[in-house]
Amino acid sequence: MERLTEWYDDGISKGVLVKEEYGEQTLKTLFEESDEGYRGMCTLKAYEDTGLTPEQIREIDRLYTEKCREVAGLRQRDTAKEPQYKGDGYHDGDLICDTWICPNCGERYEVEYDDYDFCPKCGQRLKWEGMRDGQIDY
Repeated sequence: MERLTEWYDDGISKGVLVKEEYGEQTLKTLFEESDEGYRGMCTLKAYEDTGLTPEQIREIDRLYTEKCREVAGLRQRDTAKEPQYKGDGYHDGDLICDTWICPNCGERYEVEYDDYDFCPKCGQRLKWEGMRDGQIDY
């Protein structure tokens, strides 16, 4: 892809020089800081300085968007959440909770045997404050 811009500084004027072709003629227009369109020409020059094609820019944008979504998911998964307890019977009038359920993926684990800070299946950080001491809110 042929460059359309270059930096210009002759000691008197400075700015972005933009090349425009009209048939056989090539015109060059100087955009100085005070000119309307200067910022746009600086953006075009910065893009040309990367040496990337439009297709490469689109692919980078797609990958960046994908990674941002991935990071957002990791942040949410790293926020501690309380598991749910499931009871299946009563003893002396009290509900017996023998299963806890991951708040993210719904996987079930045994209360007395499966003691994790993170869900083994999905990696969700678990919040056990008060729950490990038998203070369970139903």
